[in-house]
Amino acid sequence: MSPSSKGTTTPSTSETPEKKKTKSPQASVSETLSFAFSSGTQTSAIFFVGVVGGFGNGLVFPILAYLFSNSFTDIAGAATEGLDQLRELAFTFMVVGVYALVMATIQTTCFEVVAYRACEKLRLEWFHSLLRQDQAFFDVYDISGIASGVTAASNKYRRAMGRKFGEGIQFFTTGVGGVAYAMFASWQVALVVLALCPLISLSALAVVSLNQSKSTRAAAAYSTAGSVAYSTVSGIKTVLSLNAVATMIGKYREATQQALEIATGVLLKQGFANGSMLGSFICIYAILALYGTSLLYRQVVDGGCDPSGVVTNNVTCDTKASDVFGAMLGVAFAAQGISQVGTFLETFSSGRAAVFSALKAINRKRGEPQEIIYHNPDDDKDDSSMSKTSRSIVTDDADLETPDGRIKAILPKYEIDSSSDAGKKPKKVQGEICFRDVKFHYPTRPGHAILKGLSVDIPAGKTIAFVGPSGGGKSTIVKLLERFYDPVEGTVTLDGCDIKDINVRHLRSLIGYVGQEPTLFATSIANNIRYGKPGCSQKEIEEAARQANAHDFISMLPDGYETQVGDKGSQLSGGQKQRIAIARVLVANPKILLLDEATSAL
Repeated sequence: MSPSSKGTTTPSTSETPEKKKTKSPQASVSETLSFAFSSGTQTSAIFFVGVVGGFGNGLVFPILAYLFSNSFTDIAGAATEGLDQLRELAFTFMVVGVYALVMATIQTTCFEVVAYRACEKLRLEWFHSLLRQDQAFFDVYDISGIASGVTAASNKYRRAMGRKFGEGIQFFTTGVGGVAYAMFASWQVALVVLALCPLISLSALAVVSLNQSKSTRAAAAYSTAGSVAYSTVSGIKTVLSLNAVATMIGKYREATQQALEIATGVLLKQGFANGSMLGSFICIYAILALYGTSLLYRQVVDGGCDPSGVVTNNVTCDTKASDVFGAMLGVAFAAQGISQVGTFLETFSSGRAAVFSALKAINRKRGEPQEIIYHNPDDDKDDSSMSKTSRSIVTDDADLETPDGRIKAILPKYEIDSSSDAGKKPKKVQGEICFRDVKFHYPTRPGHAILKGLSVDIPAGKTIAFVGPSGGGKSTIVKLLERFYDPVEGTVTLDGCDIKDINVRHLRSLIGYVGQEPTLFATSIANNIRYGKPGCSQKEIEEAARQANAHDFISMLPDGYETQVGDKGSQLSGGQKQRIAIARVLVANPKILLLDEATSAL
């Protein structure tokens, strides 16, 4: 791309040229809940039953506040009226206990069922969307981060939609119900307590904020440590041959030490915030005791009323002792409930961030506008592989000179969808290939052109070899023919038909491709070859192995074709892996065979 390109860029209206630190992006609430509702009518019904259970469970503590406050009257009356009232009170508490058990069971069970179903839906859609992406998507975004993120992020989503979601409804209901009962019991006492609630709210907010800050930064450090550990173990032969064990241990220690320092640095602030929240409760109870006592005292002195309300023939005070105590309990339960809502919000926020990462792939639609990914220094501090500053543009070209940072990559328009049924499916293929004025650069190197107007004709039935220096574009030609990428300019045709007009899956079924470093899956040799033609017979597998000159060494293995190759074929030599990869291609009998230095280890 050059500055003289005809296209013009159209940045989104939300962008500003100046660099500023932003919050981690999150999906909307409706998007977060959509995976639960799209899991079926039964799941949606279970969700709403869980909501009812959460509301019902949240009313338990306001009910207990009412029972506790009125139990003093029942206990005082037992001296004159016998134990009938106490028996009735005990039975009432038992009924409330059974009610709480039923509501809690409904709440927890329903939301856990919904969470697992929604999580399964998210994982399947996410994984399917990743498999239909073009190669440019995996070039731009960290492939190791995406792979590990599917499991980690979906687990965060499951926690957000499970028990914690029900607890959020429960605690919110407890807060609202507690305040409502406190106002009903004694509005004067309730207003005093509500005026003091910001003390608790600020402390609770500080606790949540510090917890979230610690977990986010520590997660980034532990992610780095995990990456070091994985790369070290997966490349253990190289590490040992280079005597780099001490170096790798040092890198791992540095990453874990960073996480420890982050956690330690927050502990003092977190402890102070926790202490402030608990201290606020004690202060509120002390103020309530003083205010409630003075309120009752003034009524007794001024009117000579009975604050207990149980003495016969005495005038009962407008505000009884049980009312003051009930208001105190109502607000206390409400404060505890509201303080716990913060934990739910933190968990749900993590779930929304996880869904946003998934939607980056799931919502990428065919033909959507191109994105320019800018390097932002703040992105280096973010542990999310998806959190890169981006702009949408409406043309295929963009000016590389930008005021707000270096271009990291250009993600082209999404046109290569391997899951689509669109496109031609020619039944007869001769194999004549033509490149016409093809220009190409990789998404992560937009300023470095690999092909600068390549034109070449490859007749059908001929063997053609491309020779050149490393980085000259030999592998790029193969990738364009497989349609892992589309040319920036120019066309690639098969039998005179632009390969963009051919169905992607059908095109790749016509072509057999073996790369420089073939990948084997952690299963048997037979299953690895069978990937080339699902459902093929053992006879076909062995015939393909003979053509690839692999049958002899496979037969000498103790388990033969059932030998497990290990992770990425780690149990086999380089030459053995290449022969099995060639057999995997030959078993499908492709019309066109592409070998990208596939025999370098033979």
